Order: sequence, then structure tokens, then C-alpha cells
Amino acid sequence: MYLVLLVVLLNELSVHDCAAAGQTKENKTEPEIRVALTDSDFQFVYHDSVTISLNGEETVYEAEALRGRNEIISIPEQEGGILIPSIHRQCGTPSYGGRLEIRPCEAGLLAINILPLEKYLEAVVPSEMPSTYEKEALKAQAVCARTYAWKQMQGSRLHEYGADVDDSVSYQVYQNVAPQESTTKAVRETEGMILSQNGQPVEAYYFSTSAGVTSTDEIWGVSETASYLKSVPCEFDAEEPWSAWTVQIPWTALEEKAVSLLNLAGKLKVVSVQKKSQSGAVTELTVTTEGGTGTVDGEYSIREFLSPRGCKITEKDGSVTEGGKLLPSAYFEIQSQDADGITLKGGGYGHGVGMSQTAANEMAKEGYSYEEILKYFFREIEFVDIYGVK
Repeated sequence: MYLVLLVVLLNELSVHDCAAAGQTKENKTEPEIRVALTDSDFQFVYHDSVTISLNGEETVYEAEALRGRNEIISIPEQEGGILIPSIHRQCGTPSYGGRLEIRPCEAGLLAINILPLEKYLEAVVPSEMPSTYEKEALKAQAVCARTYAWKQMQGSRLHEYGADVDDSVSYQVYQNVAPQESTTKAVRETEGMILSQNGQPVEAYYFSTSAGVTSTDEIWGVSETASYLKSVPCEFDAEEPWSAWTVQIPWTALEEKAVSLLNLAGKLKVVSVQKKSQSGAVTELTVTTEGGTGTVDGEYSIREFLSPRGCKITEKDGSVTEGGKLLPSAYFEIQSQDADGITLKGGGYGHGVGMSQTAANEMAKEGYSYEEILKYFFREIEFVDIYGVK
């Protein structure tokens, strides 16, 4: 009889449950993440001054004054959040949960927000994916965001700043859009869940829209691609506006880039594609001016060199968008080069590695679960609860 009971119990408990015996969601230990808050343009982690609003009263902390006293300001968690009027976000004046540290450094003030990981994610997911997306897409996004954050917390790339991540696109955008009911629900329904391979969190990359295929991290020049990243055909987002686009960039803009990025002076003669990744992303450009020839390597550098800032980008549905710092993606062909400039015909928005967010939304509409969505974009991954509870 005792043997039968033991077999039944073992069948009801997974290995992961056994490892976490005795721990429940009520008594779990949730880790805190340390977020370096950037300025209003998401450009710099250092601030000349930081303004804090508590209970309707504002206090301004100046870098020079705090440096002189070698003082670190610690602000405890507030019931209504900590307002920072000196930082502007899409939602207006952001309100931060958790605690805040203001640290003086030679370059200025560091503002470090310290809060539970799940509360952080509640402000990341709506900033990274529209809250109107389907429930299963939002859950897939929540798992990606949690996995990415967890991996950064293990690596401490921003250790010198006393932080795990910052709140910009360099890591994950945080508190640009205030928490929404749908995204908060997605975070809570996937609480603690991350993507893992061989017991380690993966780099759960994601991007906006594909050009019909996803890429591996080969586009960043790695010596060996991550085994969990795969290039897959992606037709789910084929009708999205950003799935195809065209833009014309004037020679003068490229000549300025040739000087600033390649130190090549003189009139631009020709730009040519030299290499593409297996998935079709451009990974090497040759640029020839009167002053010589140079090479632009890597997805990000190429998108920066071909910046469409000040140019009009025409999307698949005919809508026209003002270009920004980066070309929408590195998936493009050079359609023509004439007296007016260079015309590019491309597809996709973002780096193209990992999960396409618009594809995930379409998959959710078709009935795919968040687990199925993630297994489509990532290879041989496991779902692991970092809190060790169910």
C-alpha cells in the first residue's frame, strides 16, 4: 500500500516541483532588479539633476551638490509610486514602483530604480508590445521579457553603474507606457516562467516585424550562433505595413555618414552590398567616395550608416512614415542609385532575431498558445519557473 501511495505522489510531482518542495507562491522569494533610468531621450544614464515629487512636493537634487557631500539619496517605496518630473516619457511623468537611489558620479547623477522583477515586467511589456495585442501574444512577450531580464541579472553588464539593466532599447524599454490591465494580466499569468536550454536562460530576442524570415545571431558577427536561435519562414506577419517598405536617401546624408563613420571625404560614388546572412539580411556594405573605399560591417552599423532620418518611408499599405536614426531593417535591396540619391526596397522592422511580435499576434489570433508561439521561434527550449513554484 505504501509503495502504491509513493508511486501516485511521484506521478503528481514533476522533478521541478520536487526540487522546490515546501515553497508556494505565497512564500516565494522574488528577486529585485536594478534599473538605471536614462534621460528623457533614452540616451544617457547620467543626469545633471533629478527632480523627485513625493506627496505633491518636489525636491531637486543637483549633481554638483551631491558630489560635494559624497551623498547617496535613498527614497523608499511610496504608496502612489515615485514621480520623477525631470524625466519625460510617452505616458508623461513616469511613476516608479519600488525604491530609488540617486548616486553622484563624476559624469552626473545615476538614478537607480530597485523593484521586484514581476513589477518591473508590468511596466516593460506595454512599453515593448501594444497592450491591444492578443492575450497569448502578450503572454509570449512577458516570457521573453522575463527571460531577457533574468539573463541580464545573472550577467551584471552594468555593474559599474550599480544596475542590471537600463530602461532604454539597449536592454528593454521600461515605463515608457504605464502598466495596462491586459499586459499586467499576461505577466501575472506567466509569473516566474522563462525560456531555458541546458539549465541556462536563453537570450530571448524579439523584434517588431519580419521580412518573411527570421535570423540567427550571425547578423551580429558571432563566431558561433546560439543553438536555440533558428531562422524560420515567417508568413504570419506578411500583411503587416512594415513587412515591405521603400525609402530614398539623398547622397548628402550618406556623404556625411561616410565622413563621420568611415572617415571618407569627398563625393559619394557608389554603395554596394557585399555580403548577406543566410536569411537575407545585409551584413557588409562597400562605400566608395572620391576619398577612397570603406566597409560597413554588421546589421546595426549598416542600419545606422543608411539612416533615413529626415526621409519619408513608404510602407506596404501606402502609409508614409518619417525615418529615424536606423534603417527599419537590414533586409533590403539597392533598387537604384541616381542623381537624387539611393533608393532601397526592404522589408521588416527590427533586427529580425528571435520572435516577431506582429507574427506572434497573428498566431495568437489563429489559436496558437504562447508556448506554441515561442517554440516556433526558438529551438529546443524548456519552460522553467525561476521561483520553483507552480
